[in-house]
Amino acid sequence: MGTVKRCFLLAAAGVVLLLSCTPKGTKVLLGPSEALGTVLADEAARIAGGRKQVAIISPDASWGTVSAVEEAFKNALKKQGFTTVTSQAANLGDPMRRSQLGLKAGDFLDALDKSADAGAIVSFAGAPMLGPGDVSRVQPDHPPVLVVATASLGNVPGIWSDPVQLARLLEAKTIDLAIIDGADPAAPPAGKSDAAHALFAQNYSILRRPN
Repeated sequence: MGTVKRCFLLAAAGVVLLLSCTPKGTKVLLGPSEALGTVLADEAARIAGGRKQVAIISPDASWGTVSAVEEAFKNALKKQGFTTVTSQAANLGDPMRRSQLGLKAGDFLDALDKSADAGAIVSFAGAPMLGPGDVSRVQPDHPPVLVVATASLGNVPGIWSDPVQLARLLEAKTIDLAIIDGADPAAPPAGKSDAAHALFAQNYSILRRPN
């Protein structure tokens, strides 16, 4: 059984378990996803500044329902006076197949074009898969891009990305921030210590673009 297929089946099993839990148990399972959405909203609001609209790249309907992380993100961002718009519903490929699974260059570039006036762009479809010819098509003045590159988005699988690939995208200033799996106690997000940020720090890390 392939790695991606195995991960997808495990994620599906997790959804079944989630639906069978008591409300209290469900809250425990969704906690990290809600924390991720909350911290991501804080980061997006900080980066977007005075531009109060954030564009979203989401997996299309073939990937399943809207993720718990995206829902938490939208709710948290709304409380801060921001609006969200889906700039791209991306076809990430067959989740049961390993090859070429991820955010295609064309979908990413289309999202940049459609969202030129946004304060930030957030990808719940992982990092863009850019070839050498695609990099030159990325305009240097595009809105800041934040990427969720975790294996799970709570109720649906996420798109994990190679940290080396993410580092290259950050160095090239193609993306500004990436959230990955794994705690990083040396770098608590945004310097906050509330419950959501504490839970985030136990489960995720933030990679930032060099200044």
